[in-house]
Amino acid sequence: LHIRDDLAAAQAQMLACLTEPGTWWTGAERRAIALEARAARDCALCAERKAALSPFSVDGFHDGPAELDTAVVDVIHRIVTDPGRLARSWYKGVIADSGLTPERYVELVAATVIMNAVDVFARAVGYASPALANVTAGTPSKARPLSATVEGAWVPQIPVGGDDWTALYEDRVSVPQIGRALSLVPAEVNLLNLVLASHYMQLDKVTNTTHIEPGRAIDRLQMELVASRVSAVNECFY
Repeated sequence: LHIRDDLAAAQAQMLACLTEPGTWWTGAERRAIALEARAARDCALCAERKAALSPFSVDGFHDGPAELDTAVVDVIHRIVTDPGRLARSWYKGVIADSGLTPERYVELVAATVIMNAVDVFARAVGYASPALANVTAGTPSKARPLSATVEGAWVPQIPVGGDDWTALYEDRVSVPQIGRALSLVPAEVNLLNLVLASHYMQLDKVTNTTHIEPGRAIDRLQMELVASRVSAVNECFY
């Protein structure tokens, strides 16, 4: 298959970021999160939970490298295999019982879905799952947007307006909620925007239904049909 240069470059950058220090997790911890996310798709416990009436009625141990705390491992596996049945009450329990902070949770979600996206892409085009690079040394910056607050979502987000908003979204007033979901960790939003531009379209073009993304093999209506079908299969909240 011919893969566009921008798409291949984005996939490579997504893979590389999984072994580099983040804002709240070290490179080694991010790599462990990624490997756990990769293992989740073939986890017997997750498959049993997925088939159960309630995913919280089945106990056991996850298949995977188990390099992280068991509570953190459970969060990763649930996000990968059964996100449609997670609820705010589950999130609150995670924050209360797992030792995760909202900031570390947001970055964990980002790393988990990035690994999943890389592996699913490889499978779709017939490639083997790519190997993760060696860990890059460094210390997480732990830089938190000062204005971040809870505005209806499970986690704090950067509110519209102000220095934090301008630094991340420039002069845009309207940003889709999905584009704000990771704003507690701005570095992950920047990566999301990169991924959107190559895998879908620029964030500021999403709400423009007449926008035609150049260099694509399918048109906008076909793109939305595929996106809607994938969202339905994945039981996407939106």
